[in-house]
Amino acid sequence: MAAPAPAYHLPRRITQLATLALGMAQPWLDWVRIDIGDQTVTYFGTTYPLQMPHALGLIIPFVILVWGIAGLTYVKGRVFCGWACPYGTAVELFDGLRTALWKGTHRRVASWMRRSPAHRIALRLLAVLTILVVPAALALSMAAYLWSPAKILATLRMAWGEGGTVQTALWAWLALNWAVALLGGFFVRFHFCRYVCIYGMGQAMVVSTAEAKTILRPRFLPASTEACGGCQACLKACFVDLDPREKHLQLGFGSGCFNCGECVDICATVQSHKERDPLLSFRSGKAR
Repeated sequence: MAAPAPAYHLPRRITQLATLALGMAQPWLDWVRIDIGDQTVTYFGTTYPLQMPHALGLIIPFVILVWGIAGLTYVKGRVFCGWACPYGTAVELFDGLRTALWKGTHRRVASWMRRSPAHRIALRLLAVLTILVVPAALALSMAAYLWSPAKILATLRMAWGEGGTVQTALWAWLALNWAVALLGGFFVRFHFCRYVCIYGMGQAMVVSTAEAKTILRPRFLPASTEACGGCQACLKACFVDLDPREKHLQLGFGSGCFNCGECVDICATVQSHKERDPLLSFRSGKAR
């Protein structure tokens, strides 16, 4: 029997959820946030005036993060997009919601939907609840970076009109984020990452300067795609519509590979049923 290939799906999901949870939890835990009303900045529970040198605590970590992503991209390609980007994580979540509510390509959700009518009803109810709760939670977490979480919760509990323009702005922010979440998750999806996102563009520029042999990417091992037979599982697994078997796989902006590893996993699964080694490998090499 062929040796089992390394699996990337579970580690990627853990990384995505941990990054998203950390980003959402920080302001509520008073780790890092500012209060634009009081003109203060809070670091790990201690509040300081929002001025130098205390403001450096916001600027320096941001610069380190940007250069850290650039360095990671130089050797690993757009791996941040596929493994840690909060927008990408949310859009992949919506792929499961699309599959539960209408039509989509999420294999695991589709498999559960086919089990029984009870499974379909439960997943659809869960999908509706997720659509109602998750965009609101994300919106409140983003607002908490700029305004005291205690003030946000107090304003939400007020009767309509008691909070004045701040209350109106907060509810408008929630409504806007809910609408943007639906638009982005169901319709725009990864087109934003491919054609609009400035961070994606920056990563593509970094990739263009790196040596091809240093860049991590899916690599097709056989000399010809005839080895696949009629299988196109890896193409269906790619959420940015690339063919990972191509020798010169696009890595830049517009049609760039996100290095998620899903194509490698599905190929390993298909080939394991045939007791064969995977045809795709996720590694660096001598050529793109």
